[in-house]
Amino acid sequence: MMQDFTEIAQNDLESVLSDPNTILVDVREITEFADFNIGGINMPPHEITERLGELKNYKTIVVACSNGTRSNIVARLLSKKLPEKTILHLEEGIF
Repeated sequence: MMQDFTEIAQNDLESVLSDPNTILVDVREITEFADFNIGGINMPPHEITERLGELKNYKTIVVACSNGTRSNIVARLLSKKLPEKTILHLEEGIF
């Protein structure tokens, strides 16, 4: 199956996020985000569909979670829902 998003590593993140047209979406739960985060906006998986509008002004969306499992699913969803965007997936998570 064709992958609709691009995997990036933690050490690529800073250069990717230096572009103002890029947003980091942390898909962990609110409590996890509150305990530790690396910035961006917190959007747990069950909120993604209703909150797509918040992403419309960005060209590139970086999706992250704690280990890459949830964000992989969300990256796939976003690439279907927002085919005009560049979706990047932080492969090993934010820890």
